[in-house]
Amino acid sequence: MRNIIIITLLALAVCACTPGPIYIAKDEGDSVKKNYNDQHVQSLFEKNASLFKDIYARYNSNNVGIYQDGIGITTLEDTNKEKLHYVMAYVRPKEASFDVNATKPDERLAKIIRDFVPKYIKTIKSRDLDADDIEGLAFGVYWAVRDHSQCDTYGGYIEYIYIFFPKSAAQSYLDGKLSLAEAIDQSEVMTSLELKPAKNIRPVF
Repeated sequence: MRNIIIITLLALAVCACTPGPIYIAKDEGDSVKKNYNDQHVQSLFEKNASLFKDIYARYNSNNVGIYQDGIGITTLEDTNKEKLHYVMAYVRPKEASFDVNATKPDERLAKIIRDFVPKYIKTIKSRDLDADDIEGLAFGVYWAVRDHSQCDTYGGYIEYIYIFFPKSAAQSYLDGKLSLAEAIDQSEVMTSLELKPAKNIRPVF
């Protein structure tokens, strides 16, 4: 799993210190990605549509923001050019916001991994990954970075982390058989900080 190539990354969101583009999904229609170019992926989604609807309902009931098209299936490519299909859940918690003047990029990332990932990934259940042709869980967190001396509600830019857990690691963590550090050690992790291109990282716990 160490050399997985990410096929598609979501674009970074930049906005001024006024109400701008909204990247949090408004409802289920915005949250669940229903259309895929690949016929097999489309079929896999349709076969598991009730699962994605249920995942959305769980997050929504807890008032957790979802990134647009943040629930569904994402595809990765292994070193043999074989497609892998991961259940995708990308969240945008409202409280995930930082003052650019009071935090460094690595500090923000560490807090997200330490506090936000374990809090919000547990909404996913181990059984969600039982479906045939599902090889893992793609879990992501987006957060805002703003200049609080100018505006602490709007503006700034978005940073994010994606963790691509193999099915065995994800299920073992969700079942309490692995720590988060152990599960992440078996996974691919990508992050974009300070508007820089996303890159692979190995978090240190």
